Parts: sequence; C-alpha cells; structure tokens
Amino acid sequence: MDSGFRYERSPKLNEMLELLKKYSASDMIMFGQQNAAHIGVTISNTDGTESDCRNLCGKHPAVVGVDTLSFLGYEGKMNDLIKVVKNLHRQGCIITLSSHMPNFTLGGDEFYDYSPTDTEGDCAHRIMEGGDLNKKYLRFLDMIADFANRCVDLEGDPIPMIFRPFHEDTGDWFWWGRKYLSDEDYVILFRYTIDYLMHDCGVKNFAVAYSPNGPIASGMDYLARYPGDDYIDVMGLDYYHDHPHFGDGFLKKLQGALDEIAQCAKLHDKVVALTETGYRALETPAGYFEGLAPSGNTNTKWFTDLLSALNGCEGGRLCAYMLIWANFSDTQFWLPYEKDGFRHELCDDFTAFAEDPHVMMAPVFDFATVV
Repeated sequence: MDSGFRYERSPKLNEMLELLKKYSASDMIMFGQQNAAHIGVTISNTDGTESDCRNLCGKHPAVVGVDTLSFLGYEGKMNDLIKVVKNLHRQGCIITLSSHMPNFTLGGDEFYDYSPTDTEGDCAHRIMEGGDLNKKYLRFLDMIADFANRCVDLEGDPIPMIFRPFHEDTGDWFWWGRKYLSDEDYVILFRYTIDYLMHDCGVKNFAVAYSPNGPIASGMDYLARYPGDDYIDVMGLDYYHDHPHFGDGFLKKLQGALDEIAQCAKLHDKVVALTETGYRALETPAGYFEGLAPSGNTNTKWFTDLLSALNGCEGGRLCAYMLIWANFSDTQFWLPYEKDGFRHELCDDFTAFAEDPHVMMAPVFDFATVV
C-alpha cells in the first residue's frame, strides 16, 4: 500500500495494511471489540483464548482493541497483555492499540496517574520538547515502544498493530481535546509522538489511525487536525449512538460523516474505519448505562440496523472495520451476552449480524496459526 508514510515498515505490517485495503475495497467489514479477549462478562480465561463474542457466536472479533492503560495497571498488566496479543495474533485477529494517556502533570516525576479526563495543568504543552514534563512523557512513550517490540509472533517478528493515539480530539473530555489544544498544536504533538516512537525508538510494526469524534460537518472539518499523509494510515471516526430512540437520526448522521471521510480517504489514499461505536443506553427506566441496558433497550435490532446503514452508503462500504467498546461488567457492556440462564435481548440480533455474509470475524490472517 503506497500511502507515503515517512518511516520504514516491517514486512508483516505491510501485509496487514494490504489486508485493511482489501476489506476497504470489498463489500465486507471486519467486526471489532475493545478488550474482547481479556475482559468480559462470560469469560473464565483472560489470556486471549476466550471472549464474550466467541462464547456467543463461536468466533473472536476480527479486530481486538487493547489500551496503554494496562501498562499502568488498569485493565490488566503489560506482561499479561503481551500474552493476550500473542494469542490473539495466533488466532488471526488484528490488534489495535489505543492510548488513554494520563495527565502527566499529576503524580509527580515518576508516577503516572490514570487521568486522561483531567484537563487541568496545560499538559499538552508541557510534555513537548523543552517542556518541564518532556522526560516524563518520553518515558511513557518508551513503554509503548517496549510493548510493541515484545509482542512478537511465533517466528520472533513484531506483531503488526494499528496504533490510535489522541482519539476523540474534537471533544472536550480529554486533555488533548480542541478546547485545550489548538488544531496546530494538536498536529505538532501528534507528529512529535510518532516521530519519537518510530525514529528514536525504531518501532516498525505500527500503522497509525486518526480518529476524531463524530458528528463531523464536512471533510474540511475532519481534516482540520489531520497530522498529514506521511503520519496516518487509517482515517477513523469515533461516533456513539447515545440514548437511542426511533427517529433520532443517528444512522443518517453516521452515514453522512462516513461519506465525508470517504471522500477524504480517496483523495489521500487512506483506509476508512469506524474506530469506535456502540449503543449507549444512558438513561433508561432502570437507570444509567454506559453501553447496552440489561433490558428495555429501545432498538433490539441495533446491530443489523447499523450494518444496513453501513452497506447503504459509500463511506460505510469503504470501512475496513468497525469496533464497539468493552464488556466491563453486567451493567457496563456493549456486546450482548448469555450467561447463567440469562440471554440478553440483543443476542439474536448480534448473532444474525455476525453470520451476515458482509461481516468478517476472526480469523482474518491467512498465515495465522489457529488454536
């Protein structure tokens, strides 16, 4: 894939990029979920061999997201996560690594406090070269590079991944958001981060995704914080269906946003992806839910409706993959599950979605060793 990227890539990363391009050009989309194989409601093994998705429909997601939170002891530990990634790769899954970076102004010189939503302290400017927190930030990036280099396949080669830093940058809930960091300074920070990882640390197994939050007004709006063709492989979008109800127009808005991104992607020779999405019930008669409600969801055919919407627009058809968020507990989950006699009301819909000929589950790598 000739995308003009500025750094050397491993041969297996090039294979993954060609695979992404293949699915982007096809009428199929790869399904993904965050933390699918080490955090879940129904799993007993947290080593990458089991998932709520696999327990429900017989297959892992084609794409599995992990996060740098595990480097700091949240959502797991780094050594355990490395094992998860290795096992997922052997089973033919694509890995995408997001980064809920801590606010580096907190926790002193050595300690990293989990605080991406703490927006005080002018973090983004102070971690840049010449800033008083630059060395602390580089130590964090060193952990990312160490993780990338230690995740190796059976032949000892680094496992290719999609790295997705500074996501949802057009929102105001992370310290790198538009409210706290100008478009120009965001681009500088993004490029500085990739330059350090790939030039100074020599990481060669990362493709890079750019993923603002939806909705977007236009292609110009989408590209306002775009780091540049020589830094980006995947043009993504994070867009959740908040408090769904019939007639809310979400799917039309999603189609419009993806169509705008598709035009950008064609001009810049990039892959399109719906990098985060999901059904966020929010307020229901039973309370607040960050994800699906245990019952009483207003649309019990959300997955198949979403697939129809994706198939019904150019931007959706160009999506190589989509990813929903994690199943943290039985009151905070994004993928329906069946356990102990309970079968969630969207299980039938998700099973139909997973079996649709337009949806790809794992394995997706031809060279993977399936276990």
